[in-house]
Amino acid sequence: MSSVWLEGLGLFCSGERAELQGMPLPLSHMERQLLLFLAQNANETLTRERLLREVWGYAAMGATRTIDSHIKKLRAHLGEQGRCIVTVRGQGYRLETPAGKVLVCPCCPCDCRAAS
Repeated sequence: MSSVWLEGLGLFCSGERAELQGMPLPLSHMERQLLLFLAQNANETLTRERLLREVWGYAAMGATRTIDSHIKKLRAHLGEQGRCIVTVRGQGYRLETPAGKVLVCPCCPCDCRAAS
């Protein structure tokens, strides 16, 4: 498990918690896992199939609406920052980060923000 600090968004995410601008985000376990995977692969377009395989651990054709539902909930939790989760039509989703560091820390728990 790793932690990710997206400096430009003020977003911290690990398997155990997520914060936006220093405030805790009330995410479910799977929402945190999805956000963490998106953050670890920031600025990369991820297909629904890959998200199902990597986050949920299975490859089920036709089950991609699960991804859409969780993305919608994540966007709602992130408020204004939810715009950074971009739908790439016909492909999947991408978490776009503004200029700023993306720090991935292989240890968990940690305080990646101290490194910025």
